[in-house]
Amino acid sequence: MLVRIIKLEDKYIFKNDDEIFLTTPNGSLLEVKKKKHANLIVREIKNNNYYKDPSSIMNLTNFSCNLKFEEKKRIKKKIIEILNFDIVLFRCFEEKELIIQMNKKLNPFMEKFDKCFKSNLAIISSFSKSSKIKSKKFYLFLDKLDNYNLTVLFKLATLTKSVILSYFFVMKDINYNTLFKLTNMEYNYQQKRWGVVPEQENIDKNFYNTLKKISIFFKNAN
Repeated sequence: MLVRIIKLEDKYIFKNDDEIFLTTPNGSLLEVKKKKHANLIVREIKNNNYYKDPSSIMNLTNFSCNLKFEEKKRIKKKIIEILNFDIVLFRCFEEKELIIQMNKKLNPFMEKFDKCFKSNLAIISSFSKSSKIKSKKFYLFLDKLDNYNLTVLFKLATLTKSVILSYFFVMKDINYNTLFKLTNMEYNYQQKRWGVVPEQENIDKNFYNTLKKISIFFKNAN
């Protein structure tokens, strides 16, 4: 398939013969801000290796450009739901040493997020509790995100179960390696005690690779 990149004002769009690439299913214009981002999409199309990977550059770009008001409204609602049970807040463990480690490494992110958004965060010490976030400032932050960054925050939060850590990734305070380590603290602790489980190794490998792909998209979309 011969795909051409067309410069349209400050954006890049894609054409195949006389057909302009549109998103599915909404039929919005598939567009990017940077030429390097456009080149990555063309490469994936030529290699025909993006269809089955939801974290490919092409599929993440399609997801972003496809978002309309109702989709964004649902995504923001889902982000708040994840935030209410954010793993950064979760301390429902019997292992005191694990809790001490989590307090040391995760509490600073919780405190910084809370200070920024006045979000009334609270440690979750029971499976029946949540934080019940009420933060107009965070809602406004979500409203101001463009489609690309909203996609990154949503995809990362869904994957890691942490809006807080995903926020600091979007703000470029942490990279995907740090995000991976912080969201795997419980497993890493258990691994040191009981050893490596082969099945979990494969899960972690896929998890890490997905984080890396989303990071590549984030880097090239902005």
